[in-house]
Amino acid sequence: MKLILALSLAFLACSHGKEVGIRRYDGYQVYSVTAQNKEQYQALWDVYMNNEGVLDFWTDPVIGGKTDVMVPPEEENVFKLFLAKNGMSYKVKVSNVQEIIDEEKAANDQAKARSGSKRISWDSYARYAEIESFVNELPTINSIASVETIGTSFENRKLYAVKISTSPNNRKAILIDANIHAREWITSATATWIMNELVTKPSEYADVLDGIDYYIIPSINVDGYEYSQTTDRMWRKTRSQNPGSTCRGCDPNRNFPFKFGGEGTSANPCTDTFKGPSALSEKETKAVSDYVNGLLAKDVNILAYLSFHSYGQYWLLPWGYTANAYPADYADQLSLGNAALSAIQAVHGTRYVTGTGADVLYGVGGASDDWAKDAGIKYTVTVEMRDTGRYGFVLPPGQIVANAEETMAAVKEVAKRVRSE
Repeated sequence: MKLILALSLAFLACSHGKEVGIRRYDGYQVYSVTAQNKEQYQALWDVYMNNEGVLDFWTDPVIGGKTDVMVPPEEENVFKLFLAKNGMSYKVKVSNVQEIIDEEKAANDQAKARSGSKRISWDSYARYAEIESFVNELPTINSIASVETIGTSFENRKLYAVKISTSPNNRKAILIDANIHAREWITSATATWIMNELVTKPSEYADVLDGIDYYIIPSINVDGYEYSQTTDRMWRKTRSQNPGSTCRGCDPNRNFPFKFGGEGTSANPCTDTFKGPSALSEKETKAVSDYVNGLLAKDVNILAYLSFHSYGQYWLLPWGYTANAYPADYADQLSLGNAALSAIQAVHGTRYVTGTGADVLYGVGGASDDWAKDAGIKYTVTVEMRDTGRYGFVLPPGQIVANAEETMAAVKEVAKRVRSE
């Protein structure tokens, strides 16, 4: 305990409320740490819960698996001492985070220069203004697409939902959300790629579109996403102001009402898992909640809800709020998960793992997927996309299309199941 306390004090010695210029990550390393037993897990968990942003847990602590932690150079020695004293093994996954950020930016800039267009091209990551333009262009390309503004963000950016429907007689629906965490750029890129494919090539996707309407929210955390583009590539939360604190935002995927304040959440606004002052305190999560509840109130038969995240390559099922908790229809959830995994692997050989979020990883209260399941939507999934940690959140733009293709294969399996319900 003394070591943990000393480590926490070392973390708290730095100020993380200030935001000056573009944040760089020179010399930051990502450690992949293994906690083999409950004692090691608890030691790691204590640091995770008491850390105010000096350490960035790219994945939450687990027993027997890998926990990825980004460590600044000035904390490297004390973190290694903590691991040694607690008998935890590790390896360095990323030796210099700034290098992969620079590589991503260079690849992004080169792709945009090649295209010579401001339209999304999916060989680069788009700014939010480009996503807005793309979304609003879709109905002009094909009338099967319609756009609705579902709310505004804290910084007054518009949040959009796109409905894709080939017939007014469709009686089933699938809803997809993306980019609830700011730094998970691959999620909005994949969502927009899927939208583009369905709208521009409907005849090629008859097996996806026939009888099913799609409601797609391409980016929830729009302020955080833009901030991660301009100022801090590793930013995760929203950008709302927290009274009495210089630390901005909350984790929007801890802000939904179901099991709000439960496992894996923090009451400290300076942590990355801050749940917010109350359920749906964020304009963005309130907009999503109102939109989905509005659809359900209109008897839109949403049978599947897919929430796009990164990273890890997981297809996570309900319930996610605590381990060893399963809905009555868990066998159906798992069979669809296994079908999706096979479809994903068949495209590019990418291997995913399925199971409940809490069993496979960790318990999370206030998440959108469990909230959707509690609202009565049958199939709810958190899709943790590429990769398994080589790049983590900084997935090269050259992998956008491949990731989207394998995700589309999984969406086809979801459509097949929804159609059979």
